[in-house]
Amino acid sequence: MADIAVPALTAVLIWWSATGILFWLTGRGRGAHLRIAIGLSGLMVAAMGAVVWLRDQTGIGAAYAGFLAGIVLWAWHEAMFLFGYISGPRKTPCPPGLKTWPRFLVSAETVIHHELAIAAHAILLIAMSWGAANPVAAATFCLLWGMRINAKLVVFLGAPNVSDEVLPAHLTYLSTYFGKRRVTAFFPIFITLATSAASIITYIAVQQMAGSFAAIALSLVSALAWLAVLEHWMLVLPIRDTALWPWANQSEIALGERDAPTRSREILRRT
Repeated sequence: MADIAVPALTAVLIWWSATGILFWLTGRGRGAHLRIAIGLSGLMVAAMGAVVWLRDQTGIGAAYAGFLAGIVLWAWHEAMFLFGYISGPRKTPCPPGLKTWPRFLVSAETVIHHELAIAAHAILLIAMSWGAANPVAAATFCLLWGMRINAKLVVFLGAPNVSDEVLPAHLTYLSTYFGKRRVTAFFPIFITLATSAASIITYIAVQQMAGSFAAIALSLVSALAWLAVLEHWMLVLPIRDTALWPWANQSEIALGERDAPTRSREILRRT
C-alpha cells in the first residue's frame, strides 16, 4: 500500500504547489509577466530536454522526474494563457443572444491558439516518447489535456460553481462565455468519463509489481487523474477554488486588477 500511497501523495503535493505558484505568479501583475514568462520558458525547454534524457531510464527517480517534467510543460501552457500571451483572436465579451453552436464557435475563438499549441505539444511529446521505456512526461501531459477538455465542456454547457476569481483583469471577458450556473444533464456524462479514466489507470497501477517503475509511474498519473475528477466536482459543489490556495492569493496584484472578479460579474450581468 505504501508503494502506491507515497507517489500518490507526491502527485497531490506537486499539483497543489504548482497550481498555487501559478496563481501567485499570475497575481504579480502585467508588469512582471514578461520576465516570468521568459523564466518559465527556460524551465519548459529544460523539461523538454528531460523528456529526451529520461527516455530510456526506468529507475524510481526517473518516474518522478518524468512526472515533474510533464507538470512543468503543462504549467507553461497555462501560464502563457493566463498571462494573455497565447489565447485566441477574440478578446471581447460574448455577443448577447447566442445559443449552442454559434456560442460554441465564438467561445472557441477566445482560446483556439491556446488549444492548438497544447495539441501540437502533445503530438510532439507522443512522437518523442513513442517506444520509449519512460513515457511518463507525455502520459502526464496528455492526461491533463484530456481532463481539461472534459472540464471545459462542462463549463461551456453550464455549471453552478464556475469560478472567475482566478481570472486576471485582461481575461475577465472569458467569464461571459461560461454556460448557465446550474447543473445540466450533461454533467453526469462528463464526470462518468473522467471517473472511468481515473479508475482504469488506478486498476492498471495496482496490478503492477510493488515498487516497480510501472507501479510508481502509474500511481503518479492515477493520482493526478483523481485530482482532475475532484476539479470536475468543484464545478458543481460550493467550494471556492481559491480556498485551496489562500497563500497564493495574497499576491500584490497590480492596481486595477484587484476588482477583476467584480468586473467579471458585472460583464456577465450586462450580457
